[in-house]
Amino acid sequence: MDYVLVNNVVADNQWQQIKTQASDPKHPNVISLVSAPKLGKYFGEPGVNGINVLDRLTHRKYHPGQYRFFNDVPVPYWDKVFVNKDGSISIYDHGSEIGKEYLYPNTRRAAQDVRYTNPDGTMDYIEEYAYDGTIFSNLFYAEDEMLEMVFYDQRHRPVVRYYLYQKVINLVTVEDPETHEVLKRYDSLDAFYNDQLRSIVTKDDTVTIDYMGVELMALANTESHNILRLVESPLDDQGQVRGNLADILTDRIKKIQTVQVSAADYKILQNQDLPLEKVVIIIDNQSM
Repeated sequence: MDYVLVNNVVADNQWQQIKTQASDPKHPNVISLVSAPKLGKYFGEPGVNGINVLDRLTHRKYHPGQYRFFNDVPVPYWDKVFVNKDGSISIYDHGSEIGKEYLYPNTRRAAQDVRYTNPDGTMDYIEEYAYDGTIFSNLFYAEDEMLEMVFYDQRHRPVVRYYLYQKVINLVTVEDPETHEVLKRYDSLDAFYNDQLRSIVTKDDTVTIDYMGVELMALANTESHNILRLVESPLDDQGQVRGNLADILTDRIKKIQTVQVSAADYKILQNQDLPLEKVVIIIDNQSM
């Protein structure tokens, strides 16, 4: 199977571009890494085979056309709710603002999240709702710093937890939603992604990435045929070949077997004294 691997899907135009890169744009196979409450808007489209590593563990299904009405979020009894000019909704308790609710962009009623603050104004916790209205996650804070992210199944049972220290995820756990027994633990987000990708793709699959960041790291333990479709300039701001690209071309990074580039970028690489055996020129999504 041919997959497109992306870190996240955040905008409609990005989603359209992802689909055009798929081997079958009408029935794309897309894997995404980052948790995204809005993902259901895209992966819920007919014909899309969308796999998110978190949704796969929580067994989340998408229900297009459903959403959580803005007044169906948890607020303390007797609290007052006011709609602000910027589209946010303030929650007042005894005259003091204790939180805000936000709607999904370009909607008038669909709740995106509710954000509660402490009396001193620092963040307490955020509850996020998937595009179909189900509870997606809770983000917990202390002294205005995020400490934990909890991702739920559609029965609001915790399955995956990210623990943070100084804004870095340094522990990921996967638990049984019924017993809460920890089934797996990972010392980093990269290790979590590595294990999940290895369990999704096989040696008979092809995976295409656009960027040499977290997507490249996630492929470290895969046996699939992996393709880098170069959408960035091959040169960095100092005019040098990007470090990861040079490592791919010299086979220090072995997990990318093919690098697809434009004719213009191929000419740039020809002048860099690097092996080009992995490089293929592409035009309009088709290789020459």
